Amino acid sequence: MSTPEPSHSPMANAHDDKPPPGVNAMAVVRWGLVALSAAAAVWTWSSFFIRPHAHDAPVTAPRASTQKYQCPMHPQMTSDEPGECPICQMQLRPVAAAAPAAAPAVSQPLGAPGSTPPGTTPITLAFERVQSIGVRTSLAEEREAGGTLRVTAVVAAPEQGMSEVHVRTAGFVDRISVRETGVGVGRGQELFGLYSPDVFQAESELLVATTFGEQGARAVDAARQKLSLMGMPPGAIDSVLSSGRPMRVVPVSAPSGGYVTKKNVVLGSYVTPEMILYEIVDLSRIYVVAEIFPGDAASIPVGTEGRFTLASEPDKTAVGKVDLVYPTIDAEARTTRVRMQLRNDTLKLRPGQYGEVDFDRPAHKGIVVPRDAVIDTGLSTYVFVDDGGGRFSPRAVTVGREVGEKVELLAGISAGDRVVSSATFLIDSESRLQASLGPTSAGGLAPARSPCDAEFDRGKYPDKWGQCQRCEKQHAGMGSMVDDCKNAIPEPWR
Repeated sequence: MSTPEPSHSPMANAHDDKPPPGVNAMAVVRWGLVALSAAAAVWTWSSFFIRPHAHDAPVTAPRASTQKYQCPMHPQMTSDEPGECPICQMQLRPVAAAAPAAAPAVSQPLGAPGSTPPGTTPITLAFERVQSIGVRTSLAEEREAGGTLRVTAVVAAPEQGMSEVHVRTAGFVDRISVRETGVGVGRGQELFGLYSPDVFQAESELLVATTFGEQGARAVDAARQKLSLMGMPPGAIDSVLSSGRPMRVVPVSAPSGGYVTKKNVVLGSYVTPEMILYEIVDLSRIYVVAEIFPGDAASIPVGTEGRFTLASEPDKTAVGKVDLVYPTIDAEARTTRVRMQLRNDTLKLRPGQYGEVDFDRPAHKGIVVPRDAVIDTGLSTYVFVDDGGGRFSPRAVTVGREVGEKVELLAGISAGDRVVSSATFLIDSESRLQASLGPTSAGGLAPARSPCDAEFDRGKYPDKWGQCQRCEKQHAGMGSMVDDCKNAIPEPWR
């Protein structure tokens, strides 16, 4: 009996081939990933298209605290959090944040007329305090601000009245007629006699030319001209011709009249043309030179009449007119010079004397205050205006002319303002003290209030209030040391 063959039908193969293990699990994972991808796509599409404004909103980060803490004894030690100083173990104090800079309330530039000068502040004093320091006030009034300007002056020798004596050819001083300085001489007066070999030879040539008769006339004229150019006076040349003999010693005369101020010759000196042998000054007219400030020069033009009075003779006055305003300014004295010329026939005025000149200036209306009311620090010029109620405000001014014991103010105050004219220095010191103790407002008002304002009467006891301010500054952050410093200030405080 034969064995039957195995069946190869398709149905039998399909039943017998089973899928490998894990296929179902992988299918589940695959469909899960597809679902997640679809969900992500839907969320992205809705974020960009359905709610676009959500991406436009700025992301605001939490603001960090700007508060800083600082050691009062060691300002270089700062921290973002409160705690102790690592150097002295003092508690760190909060540092006030800097306020944004505000636009200045005053449009005037610093130091302009009418503004508050730098380093000062308005102050308020109690009535008793004003009386105790002797404060006096004066009214700024409008009056004639011209009048007389009195300045110092000195007598000087005139430049055009000076002359020097030289020789025109070298020689020897054979005789001296004027032997000392200070003496007066006239024009043409002999000063000394000169022996010059060159002059002696020229004289001999002149005499030889006269022997040629009419043919030697031109030679005689040439010889005369040569002697004249050598400095020989015409009278001496005529004397040589009349005597027929050369003159051994030729006189040297004064070129102008005046007084001998310098003499550089002695008997037997050898002199040459470059040497100054005598100086002569004509003092029949003299200069009076006055020193004035540049601001007054415009009011003293050429032609202004001046009265000069000697300091040694106040009862004698000489009157003249300004003939020159010098174009330069003395760098050290910061003054310029004006000049008058005066007649001096009797030698009443001598170079080197000094006195005063009164110049009459045209009058004009101006605001004047006492001279003691004006404070000039070199950097600013100001006065203290009485605002009433014990309040005094510093105000910058522009100073003009001096009018006797008063001074003209060109800008800064108005007629009718009352200014401090006595104890000005004390008021100024108090103003500067209060300005240095505390910050001022933009308009230069009084310092900001502090704990000292509550404990001390600032108007009645400004000195003690200032001591309190110094205590708070010097012992800031030291705990009870601030109170100990304040308690050491003698009472009363209010």
